[in-house]
Amino acid sequence: MIFFFPKKDILKYKFYKKKTYFYEAPFYSILKKNNKDIYFIILKLKNWNKIYCNKNNIIDEYKFQTCSFFNKKYEFRIWNKKKYYGLIIGYFLIISIILKILFLYLFYFQNKIFQNNKKINFLIINMLLIFLITILTIIYHSKKLYLIPFCIFPISIRAFFNINLSLLIHLITILLLSLITPNSSEFIFLQVITGFLVMLKNNYNIINLFFSVCKITITYIITFCSLTLIRQGSLKNISLDTFYLFFFSGILTLFVHPLIFFLKKLFNITSDISLLEFSDINTPILRLLSKKAPGTLQHVLTVANIAEEAAISIGADSLLARIGAIYHDIGKIPNSIFFTENQYNNILNPHENISPKESAKIILQHVPIGIELAKKYHLPDLIMDFIRTHHGNRIVHFFYEKQKKIYPNMIVDEKQFQYYGPKPFSKEMAIVMICDSVEAASKSIKNPSNKNLENIVENIINKQNKENQFSNANITFKEIEKIKKVLKKKLINIYHTRIEYPI
Repeated sequence: MIFFFPKKDILKYKFYKKKTYFYEAPFYSILKKNNKDIYFIILKLKNWNKIYCNKNNIIDEYKFQTCSFFNKKYEFRIWNKKKYYGLIIGYFLIISIILKILFLYLFYFQNKIFQNNKKINFLIINMLLIFLITILTIIYHSKKLYLIPFCIFPISIRAFFNINLSLLIHLITILLLSLITPNSSEFIFLQVITGFLVMLKNNYNIINLFFSVCKITITYIITFCSLTLIRQGSLKNISLDTFYLFFFSGILTLFVHPLIFFLKKLFNITSDISLLEFSDINTPILRLLSKKAPGTLQHVLTVANIAEEAAISIGADSLLARIGAIYHDIGKIPNSIFFTENQYNNILNPHENISPKESAKIILQHVPIGIELAKKYHLPDLIMDFIRTHHGNRIVHFFYEKQKKIYPNMIVDEKQFQYYGPKPFSKEMAIVMICDSVEAASKSIKNPSNKNLENIVENIINKQNKENQFSNANITFKEIEKIKKVLKKKLINIYHTRIEYPI
């Protein structure tokens, strides 16, 4: 049975052993602390009416019923072995449900990531790492829980994956952590609101990251104060130490860039920050392209600008499309003179001195040569995929038709004039294929009027679609129509005429 006593009176009560009957020991004099002012004593009684709290106060039946009520409540809260197993089962079920949601989302909406063991391991290890840090903090310094920079996790995930997956991973991680953190509802509100807010903008550079740190700290403080007002109706009991924790948590978020660099090296996964590094045209491979094939460099930069706008119009990864476009033609470096954009100053076209089959072989070789150069200069696999797919498995029609005209009675093998593939397997790769072909074709127009440019866009995209070049790219007809509009507008802006300036 449980008796509650005020702290100031706890020593005044006397229990008379001779008049009391117990199941076990005379009484349990171990005092258990409930809060600063209340203590309670646990007694196992045999006869309630034999207990005296002092000489003048015997427990009546009403007091006994009251004490019995609290006794039942106490016994209900005592964890026995059976209830412990129930606790384990409950944790197992809720964790299983949350993780099932994650993997079902990956399977149905992010299947490429689901099939990539490297990326799955990346996500799991990051989640386990934040779990380990949180558990150790709760065990040794639970009051310092908010010192952990939880926002560093969604920012680092966002650097490698799209925002939809990053938001889901952050939400699932916080839900799992809330099972072991004190004040779980407060923890969920703080971390979900702050994490979602910080992911709405990319944190590629230090300036954006600094502003994100300010947003993290301010959002933590405002959200925490709001929750305190909801619970208590005032801010009197808020400790300044909590605000200090929020501030230092924001400061620790600045270490996200070194963390991203470490994760990139550890898992060999390309992040948005590393893609930005490849946008610098002073990289060794682009400097070599500028020196050996200046016409190709201008071509890829134009394609990159157009591809970026096209990607934005359909909600694709514009940065990835731009970087892929910049590097897609590096294979032209060794034989640059065989490509028309590098033939200037009335240089004799070298294709006139060789057969169409040999010309096609040289043109086709710029794809595998590009892969070799990409490996030599340590370009990531993500960029190499653009080199492989920017022509799909199309035929070099110009030299194929030329071969048929020279040898009309001879069967021409299409495979000798066909690119090795594969076809584009993402929206960004499909965009680069379209923009590459359209930009190259627009240069061949002698009179680039608006109508001619629009016809070029329509004819090339329709032909690629007819050849099933977009069958693996998961791109819709609606998105292709949007890309057409962007390309027409961009080409008209590029080729618009100006007034004649006096010299």
